[in-house]
Amino acid sequence: MRNLFAVFTLVATTAAAAQAPAVLDTRQGRYEVIGLDRWTLSMLQDSLSSHDESLTTHTCAAVIRHVLGFPDVSVVIYSRRTPENPEKFTEIMVVEPQDSSRVRFSPLPEDSLPVRAEWEEVALVLRGNQDLFGFLLNHPHVLYGGSPPDSLLRRSPDTERLRLIWARGFSTAVIDTAIWTLQHDRNLANEIPALLILGTPGLGPDAQVALGQALRSPFGIQSMAAARFLRYQVAEAGVDLPWDHLESTFHAVLDGTNLFALRSVMELLVAARPDSVLGVRLVKGGGHMVVARLAADDKQVHTEAYDFLKALTRYKLPPDPSEWRRALDGVGAP
Repeated sequence: MRNLFAVFTLVATTAAAAQAPAVLDTRQGRYEVIGLDRWTLSMLQDSLSSHDESLTTHTCAAVIRHVLGFPDVSVVIYSRRTPENPEKFTEIMVVEPQDSSRVRFSPLPEDSLPVRAEWEEVALVLRGNQDLFGFLLNHPHVLYGGSPPDSLLRRSPDTERLRLIWARGFSTAVIDTAIWTLQHDRNLANEIPALLILGTPGLGPDAQVALGQALRSPFGIQSMAAARFLRYQVAEAGVDLPWDHLESTFHAVLDGTNLFALRSVMELLVAARPDSVLGVRLVKGGGHMVVARLAADDKQVHTEAYDFLKALTRYKLPPDPSEWRRALDGVGAP
């Protein structure tokens, strides 16, 4: 009986430690590790220290993933300058080694082909302006909108050249080539034009499915662009998503596949507003990384996760990660 009590105490203590916020305050700002379960912050820090690394070094994500064996890691820096959050905040999301089955990236593209003649003109514009794609990623309406708001880059010759190319439209053959490129070609000079082409509203479900599948791409630029462009199509162009083809992808990302894309996918789903039955399916038996963010000490991260879960499922639960975990696992009534 004494041994049984000791085991119970050890398990309870371990669980409590795993659920405690993993927060590190430094002169560089606050760091929080989200997704720890069996590992603790001290364990992670000790392991990094043994490799001459720390949470504050810019290479920590690579060491956590490739040396310590975590299947996925993402680092997001929030630059906050408000009375409530005067310091820089860094969010480090992780999936622990024992949960590697939850990380299901798409296969790496096999080829790296020369720039395709179909969009050589687009690639030339992008090569000449290194900031243009990043601007379009954050402001897709400048390229896709009929009358985008005025801005410095909106008036630039490069932006105007792209808008003239888009005004001509793209043939079915070019669209099919763009779909193939996202799946098979790792040359960014081809991937980026393909992403911009497929982000165009009104190309049909095949283009949307290709963008949706890119949400699980091991290349961050693909997943981020896919989420941003799909969100534009839904929120600004009123396009419906082909849910039957994308449900499994959304479920995988919310469960821990491609942490880099998680926040963008959450924003996409809020804009898409799936019905409550589908919304529950997207996190039922999963949603681990969203619930992990719900347990965050940081107020913004916690609130984002809570608002997202309520909007997606329509569940009326308090902001308690354990209650949401039970509900999504089918143990507790929502």
